[in-house]
Amino acid sequence: MTDAPGPAQPKFQYQRIADQLRAAIAEGRHRAGERLPGEDALAKEYGVGAVTIQRAVELLKNDGFLAGRRGSGVYVQDLQLLRRHGTPRRTDGQWAAGPRIWPANETQRPTIDQVEVNEEPAPSGVAAVLGLHAEEDALVCDCRFLVDGRPVKLVRTYLPTRLSRGGAVARADSAPGDLQSMLAELGLHPEYIREEVRGRAPFSEEANRLGIPIGRFVLEAYRVAIDGNGQAIGVEQTTMDSASYVVEYAYEL
Repeated sequence: MTDAPGPAQPKFQYQRIADQLRAAIAEGRHRAGERLPGEDALAKEYGVGAVTIQRAVELLKNDGFLAGRRGSGVYVQDLQLLRRHGTPRRTDGQWAAGPRIWPANETQRPTIDQVEVNEEPAPSGVAAVLGLHAEEDALVCDCRFLVDGRPVKLVRTYLPTRLSRGGAVARADSAPGDLQSMLAELGLHPEYIREEVRGRAPFSEEANRLGIPIGRFVLEAYRVAIDGNGQAIGVEQTTMDSASYVVEYAYEL
């Protein structure tokens, strides 16, 4: 038997203002691309102090509803979520159909604007999964993906150099940027993909590359490709702006 839920915790004033601003954006009173009224104007409109407005605006920045532009002010974001499938979609379409909680774009494909390929030591967790020896490097492909010119995710793919050396994927100008495509380029076909996802605070470099404000979390996903012998042959680390993505899973029952 579980305990009955306790009483709802009262909201702070800045949280109530943030809720009202979200509603105003949803109703179109503040449209995507428009500059939000200044702090003094908002403080007068909502009958609160400037500090309360500042904290409410920061909440909405973290949620992705607002974005600051240096020297210009705060603007309403066109918050269009992207859908990432954590499991392969069925070819018969049975898993792709059906209602969803959050509307998200499945047709808009991100473009790559940064690609770097190096042979370097993998993080200890990745090295252990791939079975790399202490002195063995991995082929690491690092990419940044954009949608409509806005950074949405960072992808680092790790392959054992013994599998990838000499292949086209070792060149930045031809690396396809995702794990399954890189393995296919090498003639490698995993039996299945395992994925782990968590939320965390971004490192400063990640926040800078993604252009996200202090306080917003990222979603970090690790995909591990497993071959027919049960061996890991590649790892893909994806760091996503949490205000841009919905992660979807489907289970066969």
